[in-house]
Amino acid sequence: MGASTAEDDRRRELPTEAALSEAGEIMIKDKDGKEIPLKSLYTGKPADERQLLIFIRHFFCGSCEQYIHALTQDLHPSVLSPAKINLTIIGDGEHILITDYAKRTSCPFEIYTDPSVQIYKTLGMISSLKPAPITPTYHQKTFLRNALDSTWTALTSGHPLSAGPSAQNGGEFLFQNGELKWCSRMRNTTDHTETAELKEILGLQA
Repeated sequence: MGASTAEDDRRRELPTEAALSEAGEIMIKDKDGKEIPLKSLYTGKPADERQLLIFIRHFFCGSCEQYIHALTQDLHPSVLSPAKINLTIIGDGEHILITDYAKRTSCPFEIYTDPSVQIYKTLGMISSLKPAPITPTYHQKTFLRNALDSTWTALTSGHPLSAGPSAQNGGEFLFQNGELKWCSRMRNTTDHTETAELKEILGLQA
């Protein structure tokens, strides 16, 4: 119990101001390859607006695709917009995969990517292929089906080596008025924060 609690505390620990400042200057790319600094997603915004950044794993990760589906269902822009919340997806592969990823997942959110993976590392997101001890509710496929689908996507993409590091995990970071208010880093390959918990953190009706 103690070890688990310590691990949970570490994944929710806010990065240092120095780390946040460094990460904010790192450039990310949109689907066309246009670069902007990460901080432009959460600075210079209205004080009552919140920005939720979701860092996914590689662009062929079937588990993250299922998470996108869950976010779309439970935290659709039509739900977030009235609450002045903007959700952005950030990957770590090449930008040439963003358009297909958005189409494949029917993602209604803006998608950017950090192909350098430096934002992930600077903000303390870990690299690990450790499996989850408990299957998350957003995981609707069996492990085998998920693995087969991910492999097929990679093989038919035309860019099988451009999705990003297979072991790099992501996390969720919530900003308001330019300040990081909350974060959670994945401890394993299927450890995105459940949408029910995100709704609670955001103060949205369950």
